[in-house]
Amino acid sequence: MAGRVTFRVLFGGEDDARKLIIESGIPNTVEEFALQIKTFFQVTEPFRLQYRDREMDDQFMNLSSASELEDKATVKVVFMPSDTTSSNPLTRDASPTIPGTPSSVSSSSHGANDSDSYSSNDTIILPSPETRSCSWPKVFVVPRFSYCAEMILHSGNNEFNAHGTLLSPTPKTRSDILQGLAEEIMKYTAYPKDEQLEEVAKALIQSHPCLLEKGTRSGYCGWKHYLKIKMMNFRSKLSRAGHPEVAVNSLKNKRTGQEKPAANIKKPRKAEVNFCPNIPRGETRENMEAERVALLTEVKKKKKDEAEIKKMMQHTFSLRRQEVLQEPAIPEFHNRWPALFDVSEINLEFIRLTTIPLTSKFLGELDRLTDNFIKLFNAKGGVAGRKITAIMAQMDNNEDINVRRDCVLSCLSIYLNEDLDTLVKEYMEVNPLGPEEPEDKVGRVGAPKPKRLHYARDDNSRPNNKRLENITQKEAFLSSLKIWQAAEDLRQSVKPKPDVKRSKASLGKEQALQSPRKSLRLKEIQSLTLGGGSTLKQDIESMAEADVAEKTMGIYAVRAVGHGPDGQGNGRFADVGVVLEGVEVLHNLQSVSHACVMLYGLIYALNLSYPKSLKRTFEVYQKILMDLDSTTLSPKVQALKIKLLQ
Repeated sequence: MAGRVTFRVLFGGEDDARKLIIESGIPNTVEEFALQIKTFFQVTEPFRLQYRDREMDDQFMNLSSASELEDKATVKVVFMPSDTTSSNPLTRDASPTIPGTPSSVSSSSHGANDSDSYSSNDTIILPSPETRSCSWPKVFVVPRFSYCAEMILHSGNNEFNAHGTLLSPTPKTRSDILQGLAEEIMKYTAYPKDEQLEEVAKALIQSHPCLLEKGTRSGYCGWKHYLKIKMMNFRSKLSRAGHPEVAVNSLKNKRTGQEKPAANIKKPRKAEVNFCPNIPRGETRENMEAERVALLTEVKKKKKDEAEIKKMMQHTFSLRRQEVLQEPAIPEFHNRWPALFDVSEINLEFIRLTTIPLTSKFLGELDRLTDNFIKLFNAKGGVAGRKITAIMAQMDNNEDINVRRDCVLSCLSIYLNEDLDTLVKEYMEVNPLGPEEPEDKVGRVGAPKPKRLHYARDDNSRPNNKRLENITQKEAFLSSLKIWQAAEDLRQSVKPKPDVKRSKASLGKEQALQSPRKSLRLKEIQSLTLGGGSTLKQDIESMAEADVAEKTMGIYAVRAVGHGPDGQGNGRFADVGVVLEGVEVLHNLQSVSHACVMLYGLIYALNLSYPKSLKRTFEVYQKILMDLDSTTLSPKVQALKIKLLQ
């Protein structure tokens, strides 16, 4: 059937529903439809499909014919256990593969890979997975070991249950057990944390109580120590074999001055699942680079093939991640991978990295917890409480969901003794031709709104909302944004507090601006005046372009004329965008909250660090809203989570 169709695909249950779009229409066979699901969601485990049967009161029934499919139908993926890979130790040891990752929540139809094969009408196997499909499990399942080790453990467990006799494994048996556990751990991460190793050791003792250790507090401290040493040796073997996730930390791949084993270790720090995937089997770096060039050509076309772009972005994921880990400059990386800096691609890249959706998960959890957040905010007192009250007042006469989200995120940072205004710069759209001119002639640039800027100003240096003339294009607006922000940063950095004696070291420390990867010390300046046009243009422009603009991570928001935050209009923004290292990577976003979501996704996609001034706020984004690595929280975020759940 021709024509675009949409399917709602369930993976396990209603809590994991994903959207699949097929431009070519409903597939002719069940096998073809299953191949579409396998290709776009990168499913590696065997599965069968079910559909809702109207004749059976919308109960799920096994899909046996493509004639049962229709547009906007709900299809369920039912995974089937594979006994061959788990019971045959030779197969597992010979090919320690890593499961695939779901890579798309909204996909289009592409041609299938001829190398993919089927084992039956209901079973689909991906022969060479290079990426992981899930994060660390909530309950670690001990794998099957070698045949000899399983026989010894079976006899030992029977003896323990009958007489309480503990098993003393031989070095060969212990080595087989540790090898199996290391390969199972590698399916989730190459650098397990201490608590994860403890969880594995505990699961081993629970599955095989005959391995319990006497004389230790927990009964498995020795096994935890063995696992730690085993993972170190296992990573060394993988590094020599060329596994990219561990080879990137070898001494020969380190930069000059970092030739030490513990220097600048690149590993998942924000619960990434596919931190550094391997290049697909059968491909080379030269082939991947050629596909990147083809992708760049496709992006520059006037009539872009969005489906082809998504397919090429998925295929070049491993090459892109290996480039990211070399910490390139954002402008250079933006020129090489412009397709990544798109709202839909950022969402897809986040799924490739973490296996969970970005925007829907972030905003969904934020909306679900909004009432609990408001209760906490209303109970806050002091200066922070007064700031929160002023911000929450913006929601009284405005029912826009975006305004509500913006206020909650701003209040959240204040509640954590941080300030979102250090990241978000708000500007007012002004009319350079005068108030009598119609709205369609209004320029896109205005002076920064002093009320929203967090930097202190002197009355003598206030620009008094002076209109900037002869600036009507967006490039001029971004240049103006950098100039004004640089001026405020520089004034604050060189202006000491009154009646306070400080050393040169402390002054120099305050003059350092924090960048996504490292701090940048500003040049010393002798004089700075906002009122003097020559000083502003010569000193600030040059310093902003040379130093500050290249190390900027921020969000700009331009309020439309007549839509102020104090109740005027509906709070509409004329433009919201994200700037990284002086490059406007995103623009025309819906709201500040949407920009925060996209910035959070870009931090993952580009392997950046959280802003130091908002590290607690971004920790809440990650560990409470996104539920990534939520077992280890800082004391302040832990206290917030406890209060939210009360």
